[in-house]
Amino acid sequence: MHSPDSALALGPGGPVGTAWMAGLAHGLRGLGVDLGTADLVVGTSAGAIVGAALATGQDLAHFADPAGSRGDGPRSPRADPQRMGEVFAVLGAGLPPEEARRRVGRIALDAADAEAEQALVAVRRRLVGTDTWPAERRLLIPAVEAGSGEPVVWDRDSDVPLAAAVAASSAFPGAAPPVSVGGRHYIDGALRAGTNVDLAAGARTLVVVESMARQAPGQEASAALGAETVVSLFPDAASAAALGTDPSDPSDPSAWVPAFQAGQRQAVAAREQLAGVWAVG
Repeated sequence: MHSPDSALALGPGGPVGTAWMAGLAHGLRGLGVDLGTADLVVGTSAGAIVGAALATGQDLAHFADPAGSRGDGPRSPRADPQRMGEVFAVLGAGLPPEEARRRVGRIALDAADAEAEQALVAVRRRLVGTDTWPAERRLLIPAVEAGSGEPVVWDRDSDVPLAAAVAASSAFPGAAPPVSVGGRHYIDGALRAGTNVDLAAGARTLVVVESMARQAPGQEASAALGAETVVSLFPDAASAAALGTDPSDPSDPSAWVPAFQAGQRQAVAAREQLAGVWAVG
């Protein structure tokens, strides 16, 4: 496959990160800039949710206050702070990446729960708005196989339902159960390589949206991707304040709406960053 002219990479960020990215993308659409027109979309964890909705052309308005957050739809499983603490302890221990992934995978498998998994997939399907992969553009969704710690990258040819791929990529151990695909369990795609921008290598124009970042990546990292133009979108001061609420409990709806609104407001400045880089409709 030839290198894409334009690529969009959306990174992890938990529930509030999902809301902020959706608000930013929705606000940009209202200003004539549709990030979903990228030739290639790489969506990781929270970014898998928003990326799948963008790549399939869904209206993002329902992200403003999704029905599930009001309690009248399927609910995400409740977080387990102790298990999340175990995961962060492993990730902060300086282990080789493959060993860290295997250990995190074992922690995740201890919390495997078929009923909670079904609820998670239902929530993701409702947010994305479809279970069909996009036909017009390439969407890549990374995840990690919990048993071996091996990363995978799914696309429309992988024979994996879109909602299951999104759910698996956003299943951070302690915040969500592992998701079974083809008889194996998978966990959060950010464990592969953060925002996984390497999957967009070769694109001439790359836009990276990272709700957890507080500054743009270094020029060395951008140059390594081979892109002629790289634009990084990350929370400004006002958005960072909205995102400062506890992201660890996906069942808490209070942070969602402020994060979405902050992203929407930041779209005005983001449009200026994208001027001359991204097509304006």
